[in-house]
Amino acid sequence: MDTKNPPDFRWEGAKCELKKAIRFLKTNGFSVALDDIGKGEFSLHTVAELEPEFVKLDRYYSADLSNSAKKQNEIKMFLNFCMQKNIYLVLEGIEEPKDLTMAKKLGVHLGQGYLLGKPLPISEIQ
Repeated sequence: MDTKNPPDFRWEGAKCELKKAIRFLKTNGFSVALDDIGKGEFSLHTVAELEPEFVKLDRYYSADLSNSAKKQNEIKMFLNFCMQKNIYLVLEGIEEPKDLTMAKKLGVHLGQGYLLGKPLPISEIQ
């Protein structure tokens, strides 16, 4: 056992419970999305284990996307991963037309952001 880097049993236990909850939701007709991929707790390995229908890529990737070859390459990597796993990729935080154009050029499946529509109360949505 690696005593310098012991396993995080709390996360492993939580991940097991999360997998059960996701399986229950999917069995009952719900779709599952994981949020803030590329920033938060979820590694690509965890995404593969949890098998969501959607992954939402953190808004970091959409900011100045049109001018960042690094971000473009990382999005291509995420897209390739998602395509292999039959997962839709959602790019969050799209606020500039040039970044939307680049996201489309890269093949991003879905987008969110003020450019596409501001959040509204459900009562105001037709």
